[in-house]
Amino acid sequence: MISQIADAVARVEARAQEVQHLFEGGFEPDDARSVRRATTTLPSLDPLSVAAPDGAYFVALDERGRSIFTRDGVFSFADGTLRGRDGLPVLGFRDDAGKPAPLRADPLDVALGRVAGARLERDGSLTYERSLVDPRSGERRVERVVVGRVALGRFSAGTQPLRRDPTHVVAPSGVQPMLGRAGDNAFGSLTTFARDLGRLDPLAGLDRLEEAYLSFEAIRAAGAAHGGLERTALDLVK
Repeated sequence: MISQIADAVARVEARAQEVQHLFEGGFEPDDARSVRRATTTLPSLDPLSVAAPDGAYFVALDERGRSIFTRDGVFSFADGTLRGRDGLPVLGFRDDAGKPAPLRADPLDVALGRVAGARLERDGSLTYERSLVDPRSGERRVERVVVGRVALGRFSAGTQPLRRDPTHVVAPSGVQPMLGRAGDNAFGSLTTFARDLGRLDPLAGLDRLEEAYLSFEAIRAAGAAHGGLERTALDLVK
């Protein structure tokens, strides 16, 4: 009975943690029985907030220099480097060749405060406005600078990426994800001024939490009826 109570408490905690990620971009529940929903987005006023096409992930660089993948497209560009919500640098292509690398503005522009109006476009282009002043005439002009295009990744059919944390996945050992650019043959375009709401169906997630809690209550009641286990159940909940 004690092991049953412990298992019931673990299920309640797991379901509660799952519900905490409702409407969180990039969150996808591990258990697909009845809680996943189709890709859902919400309009945003942020020009650096975008949603990836179905089946595609943004690519970031973790603290150990490894590629990780997420569908959370809420980015920032405060220090001249495109970063995810968690602060990790986002990878992209600066030209048609080569491997993806962190997308960074010109260091001189950053140092002189000439970076403004950063935005992401449907083809994944990261752009900003560079303000220049002609030293002779004093005339100010604004140039559009293209830093590069955000990298997207996709796993082949039948490949299940490994969950790293609630909003990131990594490739299984020996699997090489397909990398490309938004709008190319292999990938659709980004949805701009939008935010991904995650794949957890709200009603199904709440239903599962309620089921787990009712199951716990039933087991606890059964233990109390047999006597001597009520205190154990309460200690486990705490």
